[in-house]
Amino acid sequence: MRAVRIAFVVKDQDLRIVSAIARARDFSDNIHIFDFESKDESKQLAVEEGVKVHEMHPDSCLPEVAVVLDEDEFDGNTLVVNLDFEWKLRDLPVGVNQARGLTDVLLVFKSNPKEEDSIASEPLAYADAIFHTLSASPAGIAALAAAGPHDLPMELPKELLVRVVRKNTSVVLNQRESLATASRFAQLFYWMIESRHPLISFGVPGIVLFTVGYLLSRDVISSFEEINSVSLGVALATFVVTIVGLLAMMIAIILYILGKQVKQVQLQHQEWPKE
Repeated sequence: MRAVRIAFVVKDQDLRIVSAIARARDFSDNIHIFDFESKDESKQLAVEEGVKVHEMHPDSCLPEVAVVLDEDEFDGNTLVVNLDFEWKLRDLPVGVNQARGLTDVLLVFKSNPKEEDSIASEPLAYADAIFHTLSASPAGIAALAAAGPHDLPMELPKELLVRVVRKNTSVVLNQRESLATASRFAQLFYWMIESRHPLISFGVPGIVLFTVGYLLSRDVISSFEEINSVSLGVALATFVVTIVGLLAMMIAIILYILGKQVKQVQLQHQEWPKE
């Protein structure tokens, strides 16, 4: 099986870079990170992971990345990924298989589906569009390194097998506001009911039961003048209601804290493929 080098182009992706590197190690030991002056901890996390980190100017484009990769003198094919929130970890095996193919340069650009057909059909220069992924052979990397920012991919040497693909990016649609957004409290309450939030599912019943138990213990039990089966039954019911209410409130708080921690872990390792 042909060896593959994997490179990630990164800017402000500290929540995803560690999981991306860990996943890339399943396919390659030669991993590069191109940091485009991230303002978060992306570069530091990559250094801690022990991969090769290259600092790039924010205005750098694909040929400048290819120059650095060409100097590395790797004799296998290369997969370059623009690590953003549109690229998913589950796409990595597909990209690796494409990099092991016979195409010298397979370049995937991003394009907006709202663009007119005449504009979308025009050839794109490296500096005019954001690339999504690049799969290239050693000859393809060398040819890209010799290209300029305003050159066209189809202007690469004729002897190379070059393929350029446009990938439609998702469009964010404006959503109409509902009556639930009339106030912040109404919006929060609607969200808690809709999402079955633990503070609603357990917290509110717990507060009600605890309050009822407290009132019973203060007003009802004190009214009994003698100890009999009725007073003992009421005392036991009061004790059970109070304990159940207290446990429900504790469960609501615990589930709320656990939910916050789970969401934080999912954010750090989002889109991690299932075994």
